[in-house]
Order: sequence, then C-alpha cells, then structure tokens
Amino acid sequence: QYSKSLKQLQRSAQALGSDDSEPLELAIQVVAEADDQALTGQLIDFLMGEVDGIPKEAKYLFRLYMSKKKYREAAKTAVIIAREEQNAGNYKHSHDLLLGMCRQLMRQQIPVPSDMSSALLLLHSYTLARICVKRGDHNTAARLLIRVSNSISKFPAHTVPILTSAVIECHRSGLKNSD
Repeated sequence: QYSKSLKQLQRSAQALGSDDSEPLELAIQVVAEADDQALTGQLIDFLMGEVDGIPKEAKYLFRLYMSKKKYREAAKTAVIIAREEQNAGNYKHSHDLLLGMCRQLMRQQIPVPSDMSSALLLLHSYTLARICVKRGDHNTAARLLIRVSNSISKFPAHTVPILTSAVIECHRSGLKNSD
C-alpha cells in the first residue's frame, strides 16, 4: 500500500521537521519501489513545498531522481545543489558532487549538460590552482586563477583572497598584463 505509506511518511516528516531525514529517505524508497508516476508527483510536490509551504532540501529531490533513474533531472538538481554549496564557500563538496554526477551520467552514456561541465571546470581550476601554488608552479597557478577570476561572482565567499592570489601569482610568473 504505497499510497498510504507515502502519506504517513509525509506526515511524519512534517511532524519531525528538518531535523530528521529518515521519513524522507523512506518516502523516496517507497516511491522508487512503487514505480508510480502519481506517487512520484506527490512526493515531488511535497519536496518542493507545495503541500506544506516548506521546501525541503534539494538533496532529497536529487536522491529521488537518482532512484527513479531520471538522470537529466538529477543533473539539473545537482547543479543547483552545487551552486548553493559554492555560494556558501564549500568548494570541495560542490566539486565532488558535480564530479560524481558527471561520472554517473557518463556511465549511463548520457551527455553531460554544458552548465554542469563548465561549473565543474571552474571548481576544478580553483582546486588545481591551490595545489599549483603549494608546489611552486606559479605559471600554471596564475593561468588557472585568471580563469577563476573571470568568473569571480561564482566564488562570493572568497572573492578577495582569490583575486589577491591571482595578482600575486601573475606577478610571480611574469604575466603582468593579464586582467
């Protein structure tokens, strides 16, 4: 009785609030096992906050799409989650999420969306730039930091340190005319 189970799990999730993720995880499992479009729609509405006015974390929507093998929708959700993490300054978590999603899409032979690959490229450049600075490879670090600096609005938590590092690395590597 998937429908009754879903309703009970939704009530439980509402009663417990955002502190307990177990009812939402179980609801995702129920909907995935039921393989019913109507139940899927009900859970999506619940996760989006259309039922109780409280949108749930995007990670649950991502997990639902992954369990239903709707990889394109999961990819869009992953980009949104990664953007939120990136805005909060959690670049490693954002990078790992996008990289994992890209790998899953490639395994399913689904083309990686361009916004996902460009977001991953930018985060990867930031990560590699930090490694290059530590190793003393100032030329590569400068070029990577120039790429990151061109999209500095996507790094709101660390704008000043990134731009400062870019200037320093460009100076060290002799790229004084780079903007």
